[in-house]
Amino acid sequence: MADPAHISLYSLPKSPPNFDKVGTFYVAFCATWTFLLLVGVVFLLVNRKDPILKVRGIGLTLTAVLFLHVYWVLAQITYPIGLTMPVLTAFDVQYFFMGIWFPLGMATFHASNTRFLYVAQRQKKYAKSPYARRKKGCNGADTSWLCRLRNLDYPTRILIWIGLGMIVQVLLTVGMWLANKKYHPTFGIAGTELPGGTIDNQLLELGRGWEWWPTAFWQLIWTWIIAPIMIWKSRKIHDTLGWRFQTIACCISNLHATPLWLIATYVPAFAPVNKYFAPSEWIHLSVTFFEIFTVFFPCWLVVRQRVLRRKAQDANAKWDATSQRTASVRASSSNQWRSTSMIEKGLAIDAILGKELGDRLFTMGALEHVLNENPGPLQQFSALRDFSGENIAFLTRVASWKASFPTDINEDQLRDVFTRALVIYTDFISPRDAEFPINIASGELKSLENIFEKAARIVCGEARTDPATPFGSNKSPGSDRSGSLTEAGSSDDYFELRELAARIQYVGEVSDAFDSSVFDRAQAHIKSLVLTNTWPKFVTEIQQRRRSSETERSDNTGRSQSTLASRVSHMIRSVL
Repeated sequence: MADPAHISLYSLPKSPPNFDKVGTFYVAFCATWTFLLLVGVVFLLVNRKDPILKVRGIGLTLTAVLFLHVYWVLAQITYPIGLTMPVLTAFDVQYFFMGIWFPLGMATFHASNTRFLYVAQRQKKYAKSPYARRKKGCNGADTSWLCRLRNLDYPTRILIWIGLGMIVQVLLTVGMWLANKKYHPTFGIAGTELPGGTIDNQLLELGRGWEWWPTAFWQLIWTWIIAPIMIWKSRKIHDTLGWRFQTIACCISNLHATPLWLIATYVPAFAPVNKYFAPSEWIHLSVTFFEIFTVFFPCWLVVRQRVLRRKAQDANAKWDATSQRTASVRASSSNQWRSTSMIEKGLAIDAILGKELGDRLFTMGALEHVLNENPGPLQQFSALRDFSGENIAFLTRVASWKASFPTDINEDQLRDVFTRALVIYTDFISPRDAEFPINIASGELKSLENIFEKAARIVCGEARTDPATPFGSNKSPGSDRSGSLTEAGSSDDYFELRELAARIQYVGEVSDAFDSSVFDRAQAHIKSLVLTNTWPKFVTEIQQRRRSSETERSDNTGRSQSTLASRVSHMIRSVL
């Protein structure tokens, strides 16, 4: 005959909803927070092409947040309506959500967080040199699956690893549920039944046990191993996008979750708290912080950036009418700008950012002056701080390419400049080949694709290659096409075409639309983008650095004078 305690638990009648003050609060808070979160998500999606959001790849982040929020909603309604379900059904839902749904959301979320380190690392190439170093690669079409995996873009690789990990987690979760008789007393491994005792004790045992450990294990790995590593690696990264702060805040806000969940689950003293604040709520508290830092914080950054953008636009419009005065300012400062010693020290820009220039520093004229005379500091700032190094690199490369475009061009020169233009296209524009494609309008992208895409596919092949090494040697798919290149390397490795541009030449068909103005519209668009996004932050930082330096010098002078006065006073007192 079955144990009466088991019969009582498994046949426990359903209870009515509990809409006391606590239950009402949970429902109201859940509805309000969900509404605000959806508003924030919609705002981010509408503004997803904003540079602050585009570099983050918010698709993966928002997917993770929505995954976690579904589980968060489930936790908030547990108190008011949890007991309206059969006991086993309620615990089955909690078990599978925490065993499958929650780990999937956490893995996706932390994977999106690692993109910060990936982007910061890859952007360094724009600060070190105008040309990235040669890097070993492989032809994904002809080599091993591991090499093909390495050639995939970063988000795809991350999703593949998450998928493999989730397959293991699903098998573990389902297998342990099938083996555990306390969730289904008719089958399972002997010895896994619920122990005897009161119904309250048996309810506690349903939420405990070894079947919950894999979830706790993955949580500990994410929060106490991977998150601290990310915090350590990001310690020297100081971006202007708030991305480092967001990443570190998310890592720190999750540290408490697993320890407090375990304490609340296994420590009897937490029973009074658990009555109103379930053990899993400690985990969902971290989800709330995730949503603050990954949805609402970027919304604020976008609004703040719009203010800076408006300031730059207003300043540019204001000083367009006084362009002659702006030109004279540039001319008067040219000697300072070209000072070799100051440029070597990175102080050339500081030299002309005086208070007397005011808003004129935010104009297109000031930006063009920097791009023409000394783009180095701006290039480093955009790569290391703004994560938009591709924009400045594109502008300087296009300017150099246009400056070398012959006036009277013959067939050989045409193919030479087309080859170098093809390098610019694959490095900065092509969605298939560029690691960080510049942000241009779809119409302009289509126009450039009509000119370069056929040639790019002949050289690069149809398969997407490693963005850092998009052009192959004689083993690449393009080298099998007769007459595509006049010369190719003899190595089996992949190379960047810009390293070979001096000794190879594209000899295929050149579009009739190709001329020296082929990049003009893209160049104007990116220059405008830099003016309203990177440039205001760059100017503001230089001005703040200058004011800080002046304040420090003033403080040092004051301290020196104070020290001298004290010495004189001490000397007089000693004499007297």
